[in-house]
Amino acid sequence: MTSTTEHLLRLDLWPDRPPHALGDRPEDRPFLEVCLPDPDRATGAAMLALPGGCYTFLSPKSGIDYARWLAANGIVGIAVHFRLGANGYHWPAIYADGRQALAVTHQHAAEWGVDPARIGVIGTSAGGHLATMLITGAAFDDPAEAERLRPAAGVLCYPVVSLLDPIAHAETRGNLLGAQAGDPALRERHSGHLRAGAATPPCFIWHTLTDDEVPAAHSELFAAALRANGVPYELHLYGHGAHALGLARDEGLHWAEDCLRWFAHQGLLSAGGGR
Repeated sequence: MTSTTEHLLRLDLWPDRPPHALGDRPEDRPFLEVCLPDPDRATGAAMLALPGGCYTFLSPKSGIDYARWLAANGIVGIAVHFRLGANGYHWPAIYADGRQALAVTHQHAAEWGVDPARIGVIGTSAGGHLATMLITGAAFDDPAEAERLRPAAGVLCYPVVSLLDPIAHAETRGNLLGAQAGDPALRERHSGHLRAGAATPPCFIWHTLTDDEVPAAHSELFAAALRANGVPYELHLYGHGAHALGLARDEGLHWAEDCLRWFAHQGLLSAGGGR
């Protein structure tokens, strides 16, 4: 582990060669960027930022930018650089990286000042899809591991949720499923709204109604699944805005402020988890 700037750490996600590795290129070595808050602001919570990019690339605006925003508000922000379909990796490797990111965060909890009971995920677009697979437990092969590592909270930013037509995002689906992208059973298996259950943690979800890349129906489907299973959630549908807005500071959507209020209600903004 090396420190690149004050309060910023970078470490390999896997201590040895990752499972499902296709080679030893930089793109075969997933890693984490960990933004630690100032000690006098630290709340003891952590959020893993799963960036958007269609499983083709990883967008900094929903990765390291989110991690820095989280750290500025007292939450350990962890940008997860998982492997990608564009580099030949599909759901077994991508899900393994998501699980390992949670495991590494638990392993370093004491060192980073994190309460293991207050580790969540914030996923954006395709990263939102990965987030739904983690919070529903669908990304886990072992039920005991799912119970131990399942995030305590989920934030979904204009997420890809369904891999089913007519609303599926074709590039995301193709990168996730690879040569099996046409398999109807796999499309269902990897659609987050069909995997939600009573054990899914509370969620904050936002989308814009004018998103013409990933329609807001994805967020509405997941919210409906949470409601059907009695899971607390907030769904924010903003009237205007394109896809891939990140923190959307220039658009004036204020979702980040809404999310911080929600974090406070979830006990993520105060030391010890108090509301």
